Amino acid sequence: MKRLFQDTNPQEIILFLWRNNSCAVIGRNQNPWKECNVRLLKNHDIPLIRRKSGGGTVFHDIGNTNYTLIMPRIDFTRKHTAELVVRALKTRLNIPAYVTERHDIAVNGLKVSGSAFKLVMRRAYHHGTMLIDTDLDKIKRYLNVEKENLITKGVESVPSPVTKLRAYSSTVSHESFCEAVKEYFTEYYCDYVNNGSSESVIIVDEEYISKNPKVTEYREEFKTWEWIYGQTPDFTHKFEKEFEWSHVKALFESKNGIITAVTLTPSNIKYYNLANALEDALEALNRS
Repeated sequence: MKRLFQDTNPQEIILFLWRNNSCAVIGRNQNPWKECNVRLLKNHDIPLIRRKSGGGTVFHDIGNTNYTLIMPRIDFTRKHTAELVVRALKTRLNIPAYVTERHDIAVNGLKVSGSAFKLVMRRAYHHGTMLIDTDLDKIKRYLNVEKENLITKGVESVPSPVTKLRAYSSTVSHESFCEAVKEYFTEYYCDYVNNGSSESVIIVDEEYISKNPKVTEYREEFKTWEWIYGQTPDFTHKFEKEFEWSHVKALFESKNGIITAVTLTPSNIKYYNLANALEDALEALNRS
């Protein structure tokens, strides 16, 4: 995605369609601990990804298809791409979809596709996820986290009730959705193609990646702790816990995904010295 966005002709219009195995994807300016059950993701070997664009957190699996339209910034509007996908759903797959005020796609009041955007210099893209036959229980399991006392400067997701296209069509699939969108986009941009640009299809597989070192470089960047967690906006987390020896209130402060300060307040004054020692020990862990 980064290579397609940064390293191609700014005047090109590119439609990118793909899907991947289970993973949780947070927005550029989000807090993973606020948005996801990070521990459960790790226990189940499900990757956590931070994307370059803004927007909320989504869960990908093989039943979810992703679409991205990259175009000249001058031609970009937030509603445009979603409207094109909706028309493909209506005319090719007979699914009564529509675009919401938040530029998501919904059917009968339930969200089937979320959106994220990025604009840089002369280039823009609209990224969306389409819930075709995804496991909706996984979304609830891995993304719904109750952390009211985690206060962050980052962007929080706006929860919406969701459904999937299979609820409206027993035959819709990744392949039929991709074909419908590809056909409609090709038809819509036929004037662009007829004005001298060539239509071509590129399969992005391991062979393609191996022949494009920059793609490998970008992929490795997205795997690093510094990108996934280190880009987390500053936050504080307050919580309380009952021990046999005392009730304790805790306040953790974090910068760049690292705990920078800890305050522990026991209800029993006898344990203040112990609390101070624990504070020093926890803060020292991040300096070692």
